[in-house]
Order: sequence, then C-alpha cells, then structure tokens
Amino acid sequence: MKRENYIKIDELLGRFIKESGLENGLQRTKVFNAWDEVVGIKFSRLTTNKFYKDKKLHCSFSSSVARDQIFVRRVQIKDKINAALGGEYVDELIIR
Repeated sequence: MKRENYIKIDELLGRFIKESGLENGLQRTKVFNAWDEVVGIKFSRLTTNKFYKDKKLHCSFSSSVARDQIFVRRVQIKDKINAALGGEYVDELIIR
C-alpha cells in the first residue's frame, strides 16, 4: 500500500508555526541566542535587557564600560549575528 498524499514533517511544522502565530517568537529567540553566542559570556551576562522588533535589536547593559565597548563594535556584531543566522535578521543594533 503506497501513500500518495503525504506531507513532509518540516512542511507540516512550518505550517503549524505560521498558523499558530509563533513565527515572531521563534525569530526573536534565534536572534537572542545568536547575540549571546556572538558577544560571548562576559558581555552576555552584562546585558540586562534585550528587545527585538522590526529587525531592530535593542540591548541595555549594567556596565557603562561594556556598553561603550559594544557600541564601538555594533556594526561588526550585527554582521556576525546575521551571518550566524544565515540571513538578514538584524538591520540595526541599538545600544542603551
């Protein structure tokens, strides 16, 4: 007995994610995980607040020194996050 109408599991999960409205949340989680990976443990621990919307990543820091160091490297960090995710997820990195 051969099945003729089948759906691959990745297509089925993709449909479920879109229909459930989970797409933005998953994208946000990917960006936050990439942030932690790119900046490293030291700066990740000093990040007090992260907010992602409309391809803009906002980050706040508990240390002014860390904030200044990240601010200087923000373009390189944005490029590394996009490279790690394999697409244009972050257009602007806003440091507070």
